[in-house]
Amino acid sequence: MLTGLHHVGYVVPDLDAAIAFYRDVLGMHLERRGDAGPGFNFEVAVFRLRDGSTGIELMRPTTGTGPFADFLRANPKGALHHVAYAVEGHLTDAVNHAKACGLSLAGSTAHGPIDTAAGWRILNIDPAGTHGLLTQLGEQ
Repeated sequence: MLTGLHHVGYVVPDLDAAIAFYRDVLGMHLERRGDAGPGFNFEVAVFRLRDGSTGIELMRPTTGTGPFADFLRANPKGALHHVAYAVEGHLTDAVNHAKACGLSLAGSTAHGPIDTAAGWRILNIDPAGTHGLLTQLGEQ
């Protein structure tokens, strides 16, 4: 079902400082920076490793409300928010498999997959069923 690690997502309090760290200290190339899209209430910076498929997403809330703002209040220095995997085949099949295994969908994808500004179709699996880590599945 999974074809690889797509990205890890970090919520950070200072996006400029986080970008500088990954770019200037770790030597990574900033692929894209921008608003995550209408209603998402966060700005994102995307880095890809040299393999071209694995990445790091840095996210900073743009409002004082919502899940990313709540997460940052609970983790004021920033923290790992989720791990995202690429799936083989259609995301709908992955949704059906996850539900058949007793897992629940979470957050903005509680009613099914959504399309992101980055061109991915994603779903989030509730951390209660994944040993505490928000797990994201996606297809491009």
